[in-house]
Amino acid sequence: MIATQRYRSRTFATLPGTTKDAADLKRVLADPRIGDFEVKVLHNPTVRAAGLAVKRFFSKAKPDDLLLLAITGHGKRDDRGKLFFVNRDTVPDSLWVTGLSAEHVSHEMRNSPARKTVVLLDCCFSGAFVHDEGLAIPLPPAAPGQAATEEDEEDRRTRGTVIITASTSIEQAFETNGDGDKIRSGLFTRCVVDGLETGEADLNRDGEVDVNELYQYVATQMGRIAKGRRQNPTYSAHRMQGVLRIAHSALPQVVDRPQPVRTPRPRPAPVPTNHGPLSRRVLVPLLVLGGLLSGCATQADSTIGGGGCPTPVQVRVAAAPGGLTAYREIAAGFEDWVAGRQHGCRGVDLYVYPVEAGEVTAGLRRGWTTGEDGADYLRDAGPQPDVWLPAAATDVPPGGLRDVIDRVEQVAQTPVVLGVPARARADDGLRRAVLSWPDLFAAVSRDPGVVRADFASSVIARMATAKLYADGTIDQAVARTTVEQPLEKALDAGTYPVGDEAGLLCRQRAARSSTAVIVTEQQLVRFNRGDPLDGACTGAAPPASADRLLAFYPADTPALEQVVVTLDWQGRAQSATTRAYATWFVRWLRQIPGRQVLLRAGLRPPGLDADEPLGPAYGALTVWPFARVVPDEPDELTRSDTATLHAATRRPGRFLVALDASGSMRTVTPDPDRTRFEVAAAAVEQAATRLGRRDELGLLTFSGRATREVLPIAPAGADPVGRVHRATAPIQPAGGTPLYEAVRRGASALRAGPGDPLRTLVVLTDGQDTSGQPRPSAAQTAGVRIFVIAVGDVSCADATLAGLATGTGGRCFDAGKGSLEPVLTGLFRAAWETGN
Repeated sequence: MIATQRYRSRTFATLPGTTKDAADLKRVLADPRIGDFEVKVLHNPTVRAAGLAVKRFFSKAKPDDLLLLAITGHGKRDDRGKLFFVNRDTVPDSLWVTGLSAEHVSHEMRNSPARKTVVLLDCCFSGAFVHDEGLAIPLPPAAPGQAATEEDEEDRRTRGTVIITASTSIEQAFETNGDGDKIRSGLFTRCVVDGLETGEADLNRDGEVDVNELYQYVATQMGRIAKGRRQNPTYSAHRMQGVLRIAHSALPQVVDRPQPVRTPRPRPAPVPTNHGPLSRRVLVPLLVLGGLLSGCATQADSTIGGGGCPTPVQVRVAAAPGGLTAYREIAAGFEDWVAGRQHGCRGVDLYVYPVEAGEVTAGLRRGWTTGEDGADYLRDAGPQPDVWLPAAATDVPPGGLRDVIDRVEQVAQTPVVLGVPARARADDGLRRAVLSWPDLFAAVSRDPGVVRADFASSVIARMATAKLYADGTIDQAVARTTVEQPLEKALDAGTYPVGDEAGLLCRQRAARSSTAVIVTEQQLVRFNRGDPLDGACTGAAPPASADRLLAFYPADTPALEQVVVTLDWQGRAQSATTRAYATWFVRWLRQIPGRQVLLRAGLRPPGLDADEPLGPAYGALTVWPFARVVPDEPDELTRSDTATLHAATRRPGRFLVALDASGSMRTVTPDPDRTRFEVAAAAVEQAATRLGRRDELGLLTFSGRATREVLPIAPAGADPVGRVHRATAPIQPAGGTPLYEAVRRGASALRAGPGDPLRTLVVLTDGQDTSGQPRPSAAQTAGVRIFVIAVGDVSCADATLAGLATGTGGRCFDAGKGSLEPVLTGLFRAAWETGN
């Protein structure tokens, strides 16, 4: 332990609390019943002493060693965004010479013979720690004549580096007082100590704490204690293989299979017992560079643990974004049901998070690790799932993933319907007539008109389009004139967004339109109940009677088969207890209690008579036509023919990106080697690859008092990435922000071209207009959908920025001070991924 309390420079305050942090960490990590580490303690080192200690620590390790480096201390970044750890003799304006650089630590990590390394960083801006993965270290051969045990082999297969930080690269790290403590300690360190000492960080109750569990526990507890203050821990894994365990658990293990009937009564966590050493554990020194950045400290008070119930086992559930709210309601129903059988203790926590089907499939193929293309599924998509709830059965790949996909079970279905507003006064006889999709669409599209979600974004839209195209057999010209043109006309007339059904219904709710909407029966019922819509819309009161949607059921309507997919990672970051609870969840969905919850969520489970909310009170028909018709999803050939026909008949897209090039765009991002402008330009490059052959792309920048067209609107061509890169590379951000002029000029340029394409203006800015010009009028932006991305210190809470998108069918996105790539990727996927 290196605990630094005193500093020669008065810039850095004395930090007596670091002594407590060091003592607490030493107590837990050196305890043979918990951490079982050997701990070396140093006090107030110079930068030279700290650097040499880090070098010896990593260079003298052996391949089988588990290295754990904890750095809690003053964190400071230089003008280029590089991170330095502050030592006793650090000079604030000479960090390169007198500070321990994160690059030095990362260099020693890369060159270490050890295969397993964990780094815990508790300091301000610790998320700026960047670790290059380097080369993989081969597994050493087994000793001649030595038979390895199963635990030995599992430990030998485990490798990789995990870095857990107390905050992002732009956030401070707070301090807190523990219960009865007079001396403050780091919030992050306190949560680490409590999680390990109590055993609560053993989320899956397998008797050991792995790094993923520790991070999830610490992140949850910090969120509770911080009380809204901005401090978000980060987790990054590099070249991971296997499960990296770092401590024994103080809690009793849970049997592999949940026992709802014979569950013991809740009891306080027992005193830790000696489980014996972890398999092939080699004990190494721990280094802690003490202290928190002066000025970061704030008071927080909360108690971790308690309540008499053990921490629930977490099951990670990846769900389709379009049904996230309903899926979370279903998950809550299962949690309540389990609690009712465990004396009120919430024994399981279904963590439901949104992931697109394509991301899940790609992640499953690559083991949910960082791919060769740089895709980091843990960072970009979420944790490795135990259960997957796709939007439809067709989202599940037909084969090739059987080593991960355990079972696929159908639990319910919901038909695709045409939701017609009651104010349109549609003929009730037409509603109950046995009509096909083309016939019903022809009758309704003339008056009041019909809108459909984006074909690429929505499986519902693709199913309905297959029926409108007569299962892909309709003539191309007929498809264009009788289907696509009426849909485009209604979409533009009502300024509906291009995206999924949630966006359409959100606009429907706000505009109180007479236009009909293609949705599922479940979505229609939830809309009429006033349930929260997924995406940008939250809860609202039920619509007035005139605005309620009435479900029209064509005789040939398809239905989404709601399936649940259980995943078996064969021991990788998934315990037997977790798999058992996941299996129990699926079994519950197929039993009466689960079916009742599915019905309340607006679905039709098998073997259960449809009842409210699937009735006239919420715009549905309880029985007809399901007594006679069993709707199915389109088969693979029909889906392929439909996609080919739609690609030929859809209108092309005309996209223009207005990129802020003002001086503030020189600010560094969480990637300290790149500015906001460089990250934004790189994201546009990647987005350009999503354009279809007939789509067009342009780029303008705005700064100072002028806007400049750096890339004229034109077809993407054979090298869209190169075109964008060559246009943006010479630009040096400077000056003010003529935002309004950029919007006016961009909208005008989009309207100037021939034809009737989908016109989209994407505005990325980190500031408000500084030109003093008036805001663009509705006439000046007519016919153009505007998307705004707010970064830095501005946000969509500002009515000025949000107002640019409001009413155009666009949307405002918040990127804040974090990474731009996830926001830009999501926007460009929604706005551009329209097929080739």
